[in-house]
Amino acid sequence: MTLPLDLPGLEKATASSVKTRGWPSLMRTVREKQALVITNHNHPEAVIVDIKAYQELLAKAAEADADERGGELERLRAQFDVQLASLNRDGGLGKVLGQPIRRGRITPGKSL
Repeated sequence: MTLPLDLPGLEKATASSVKTRGWPSLMRTVREKQALVITNHNHPEAVIVDIKAYQELLAKAAEADADERGGELERLRAQFDVQLASLNRDGGLGKVLGQPIRRGRITPGKSL
């Protein structure tokens, strides 16, 4: 997931101000604003969020991932069903599996 570089609506702090303000001040801002963007030379480098917001993000990402995998599984299942149906047409798969095994030499490139 790519975030826009301007990150509208989020509080920003420079890396140097984080050093000078200290951890307690940083965490107070995170609790008040839910997130804090840390910038370095005016470019966002990190976002600090509280643990609850982080857990919610993980849950949403896992849910989206499961939805995506479920869709892929359904696509593969449908593709398999089409291929199986083509094998079963005209008794094809049963006919092949029901034939006795031929013993003898197999010549590469020669049809059985």
